[in-house]
Amino acid sequence: MKGAQLAWNNTRVTQNQQIAPGFEEVARIVTDLLNRLPILGLPEPDARDAAEHGRVVLAEVARPEPDRGIVRRGLTAIKGALAELAAGLVTGANAGAVEVGKDLVRTLGHLGF
Repeated sequence: MKGAQLAWNNTRVTQNQQIAPGFEEVARIVTDLLNRLPILGLPEPDARDAAEHGRVVLAEVARPEPDRGIVRRGLTAIKGALAELAAGLVTGANAGAVEVGKDLVRTLGHLGF
């Protein structure tokens, strides 16, 4: 397969993709979000939705000419998945997770998409 990447017997795999110019900040923020998801304490459906939309956004910004509509819809969906956490409505979420949720929603909102 042309362009295929395989890894096995590894404890850590790092994959680098070329990000379209102007979308670097989106990629950085979404990657940060995906790395933090496991510690945020989101309900499983919300965490799954945020991860799925995050992967869609990252795949789109790695295209030579990303569709801004796909990126915008993905970011909006991620903010929706984080909304209850940011509002302090997730049962069992600690104050630190709530603050991270607020920061992520605020940061996503400032991306201009």
